[in-house]
Amino acid sequence: MLKIKNTFQLIIPAMEIEYYKYPLDLKRIFQQKKLQKCSLGDAISQNLQLIILSHNGEHRYNRSLGCEIWDLDFDLILSLRIWEEKLRSSLLYAIERNERTLEKVEVSVAVSEVENTFNSNQYVSIKRQVNIQVHAVLIETGEKYYFQTKLFLSPVSAQ
Repeated sequence: MLKIKNTFQLIIPAMEIEYYKYPLDLKRIFQQKKLQKCSLGDAISQNLQLIILSHNGEHRYNRSLGCEIWDLDFDLILSLRIWEEKLRSSLLYAIERNERTLEKVEVSVAVSEVENTFNSNQYVSIKRQVNIQVHAVLIETGEKYYFQTKLFLSPVSAQ
């Protein structure tokens, strides 16, 4: 029996890759204007924010995009450290699968309580705040990359 092994090599000429600011302002296209561009670092930050705020399996084109924050948001927190570790490992997995411009990715998650006052100190609300930090190295340049965001839980919202 003859076995044929096919190998393919994709050769892409060196070219400048353009990154676009999110969300895309599509009306600019109809006005014959160019879409707004951003740097590689900004594009990575936008993608990380999308990963963090997306539910697992939410995006039809990429079911691995997202993390467990929505599943963990309303969990009764029996152990804060276990909850933080579940979210950290979920984020690390999602980032490693969906952000291929980074290597040596490290994720840290810390939960704290924040007191908010409304209507001239009449109402006090205590919410859980999640501080997420990502340290990594850009594969293309070897530069260090840092990302940080803070979210409020139940319901999840950005600061």
